[in-house]
Order: sequence, then C-alpha cells, then structure tokens
Amino acid sequence: MENNRFNIPEPAKQLYLPAKLLTSILIPLVGFDQLGHRIGMGGGYYDRTLNFMLSPACKKKPLLVGIAYSLQMVDTIKPEAWDVPLDAIVTELGVVCFSAKAKQRLLGDSSDAL
Repeated sequence: MENNRFNIPEPAKQLYLPAKLLTSILIPLVGFDQLGHRIGMGGGYYDRTLNFMLSPACKKKPLLVGIAYSLQMVDTIKPEAWDVPLDAIVTELGVVCFSAKAKQRLLGDSSDAL
C-alpha cells in the first residue's frame, strides 16, 4: 500500500480491466429519468468509457445499473447522440429495469416485455 495525494492508503500497483470485459457496472449519477437516461457530473467519463457499447458491432455489453435515491428522478432528460443509457436503476424504493437484459439478470424475468 502507498498513500495517494490525499494521504489515503491504496494498492501500489494499479491494474486496470477494460470496461468491455466486465459483466456489470454500478454507475453513480446526479439524476435519471423513467427511460434510463442519466445526468452525470459533467466530465463525460461515463460516456467516453462506455462508447464502445453504441457500436452495432458490439455484441457483449456489460449490464449498466445506476445507483441513486428516488428523489434524483426527473421528468425527462433529453439524451445526446453519445449518451449511453442505463439498463436499470436501483434506489431505496427498489429496482427499475429499462432493458430486457436487466429484467432477466436482476429480476429473473425471461419475458421480452419491459
């Protein structure tokens, strides 16, 4: 362990795994809507890291699960072309799924209906 710039111990070696090799990713956010669009902190890290998922050629995509409080839900978010939507959101009130993949993995539902 080595102290970082905030004097917090962290592993001395940092090994990174590309996002496309993960099966699930928990995503913090500032706001979300009922269609799975999100508002982040404005740095674009989420969308740049996950832009590979927007390609039609990408067949294996991680499950993207937003973590938020229900009060962070807004009526609507106008997505940009580069925005990567969430598969599901988890709040203190429960789980809301936006994709069939999320319904299957998180709720055990094998139907295609959302």
